[in-house]
Amino acid sequence: MNNKARTPLIVAISIILGIVLGYFIIPKQDSSNNFFNTSKSQLAQKLALIIELIDNEYVDQVDIDSVSNNFILSFLQQLDPHSTYLTSEEFKKEQESLKGGFDGIGVQFRIISDTIVVIQPVKGGPSIKAGIMAGDRIVTINDTIRAGKKIENEDVMRLLKGKKGTRVKLGIKREGVSKLITFVVNREEIPTYSVDYYGMIDSKTGYIRLSQFSQTTDKEVNDALQSLKSKSMKQLVFDLRGNGGGYLEQAYKVADQFLPLGDLIVYTEGRKRDRSDLVATEGGLFERGKLIILIDELSASASEIVSGAMQDNDRAMIIGRRTFGKGLVQEQKLLPDGSAIRLTVSRYYTPSGRSIQRPYISGDPDQYFEDFIQRYANMSKGDKDTISHPDSLKFKTKKGRIVYGGGGIEPDIELPYYNYKKSEFYSQLLKKGLLYKFCFDYVDKHRNSFKQYYRGEDFIKEFNVSEAMFQQMNQYAEKNGVSTQLPIGNDKKEILQLMKAYIAQSLFEDKYYYSIFLQLDEDLQKALPYFSNIK
Repeated sequence: MNNKARTPLIVAISIILGIVLGYFIIPKQDSSNNFFNTSKSQLAQKLALIIELIDNEYVDQVDIDSVSNNFILSFLQQLDPHSTYLTSEEFKKEQESLKGGFDGIGVQFRIISDTIVVIQPVKGGPSIKAGIMAGDRIVTINDTIRAGKKIENEDVMRLLKGKKGTRVKLGIKREGVSKLITFVVNREEIPTYSVDYYGMIDSKTGYIRLSQFSQTTDKEVNDALQSLKSKSMKQLVFDLRGNGGGYLEQAYKVADQFLPLGDLIVYTEGRKRDRSDLVATEGGLFERGKLIILIDELSASASEIVSGAMQDNDRAMIIGRRTFGKGLVQEQKLLPDGSAIRLTVSRYYTPSGRSIQRPYISGDPDQYFEDFIQRYANMSKGDKDTISHPDSLKFKTKKGRIVYGGGGIEPDIELPYYNYKKSEFYSQLLKKGLLYKFCFDYVDKHRNSFKQYYRGEDFIKEFNVSEAMFQQMNQYAEKNGVSTQLPIGNDKKEILQLMKAYIAQSLFEDKYYYSIFLQLDEDLQKALPYFSNIK
């Protein structure tokens, strides 16, 4: 074998093996037997030599980066379903999502008929300062035509994001203006939020919807609680449905808002990690007051830590569907090329001692996720979620209530999956996104007529979808392959309300969409009466 410099893949493999096996390995230039002094180093050297042989002598040209990424990912997946590898680009994108902001122009957009359509410019962002409005079509970006061509969300994000202080030139088509309008927008830091919405449902009931646990989550939840308490909130619905997790530290801080001094929130323990307890401090903003936490099959990791802590400490009623069951703790190891691995080092346990992690077979991540997909499919057909409850998985809360381990957090009150109840007509409208598209187009064409509702509160109180508008939507559905002859049953009232919510979203901020949509949220509406059962 020649003595040329080792390929990047060999170095990457060595780094990975060093991290996984417990030390850092750099392969030597020669292949002498002196290197083979332990079984671990033998493995590292063997793989390095094989890859060098492929690089030097394989019949076809090999994409080293691609082979490297696939090898590392496959290697880690032999351990458990959540140890994983992120390329430098994937790592960068995820950090942007979790750090609470990114650099860009600040627009919410959708791609409609191969055209980038501005749904809303971000309040206070560079686009709204430049004069870009909801409904604007982005035809050109930096003088290159982007409309009428196949384009994906990722492409748009790549074109509009950029380093703070740089500029992007946009050619905008605006309703009622014959020529393109040119805007030059300075990119700025755009905040992203983990609290999607908070507000009062009634005179005493607050609501917070949390989508992830990012670096800013504790502050956002703190601000939401302060605001709701100033409005005389006495009881709270904390919505963790669809929340896939995030930072452990943020989950701990959020749970600390609800628990008194000394209550155990979560502990971790692993083969090479001693038990570590996280305990509530004093001064939480909502340590008293009735609390309901909504969970579902997509609530995972940090969401399960919070809901498990509330359940085991008898602090809240947990309502919804069994959570995902991700209770493995990953530590992140950065690699020299900007990529990273996440290696499982311990497990999460609720205060009663339950492991959150559901069972898995090492080396078979596909089966692990297929089991979840099958469970989801069964619920969408109306089947009841089933899980065994052997005595070995029986635990007790602080007040002696029986709870079970075995994977995920089981709710105190289980709710069915409701979508299977929709009529065929309604289901087709939702699956094809036709209700949203129709409402956006309607607002776009009649924007001036909505100017009388200069405030979202006025719109919510005064506007209702007319029968004429409903019939226009039906005609639109027919043109797009959804027959109006399909049975609609009792769903018309809900369709009209959802249309109103979508119109509000196109006209105003998301908070007005949520204030309408939550009236249709069956999980929430089923949960609210249970406040009377909480002492």
